[in-house]
Amino acid sequence: MTSIVLACVAIVLALPSVGSAPQTATADGRPRSTHHAVPWRATDIDGHAWSSDTLHGRVVLVDFWATWCAPCLEDLPRLKRLHARQGPRGLTIIGVSLDRATTRDFRSWLQRQAITWPQVREAGQYESPLARTFGVEAIPASYLFDRDGRLHATSLRGDALETRVSALVEAR
Repeated sequence: MTSIVLACVAIVLALPSVGSAPQTATADGRPRSTHHAVPWRATDIDGHAWSSDTLHGRVVLVDFWATWCAPCLEDLPRLKRLHARQGPRGLTIIGVSLDRATTRDFRSWLQRQAITWPQVREAGQYESPLARTFGVEAIPASYLFDRDGRLHATSLRGDALETRVSALVEAR
């Protein structure tokens, strides 16, 4: 019986945690994602083009959300803190809104909430080109990329998001 329990524990410990990417080590022993780069392009509501290529060298968090999504709204204070603390150190957050409101109403909402990172809105919500590129089926959905453009983790929230972003930013 004890050997069965130990075998089960070993299997569970070997499984990757939710929201993590498979890891290998770099020459200096630091963990490195084994995921490949995910090429993507988008234009924010101010007309600025963003892509995986133009953001190379920065840690990037692509955050799919909407103003009607309660869990998304719960994440906003943490995202504001991350943007303020880690933005100057190499983090770029790209919000991808699945809202149906007019651009004018959406801009007004962003201004009232003091959300200053770029926001993308594409027609089609879950069927939009960007949502389809990332395979978004529900929100909130986040995709964290390292400085080389490799997908490092998905669906991170709360403390796990903050910890992973900070580790990637500091990993220069």
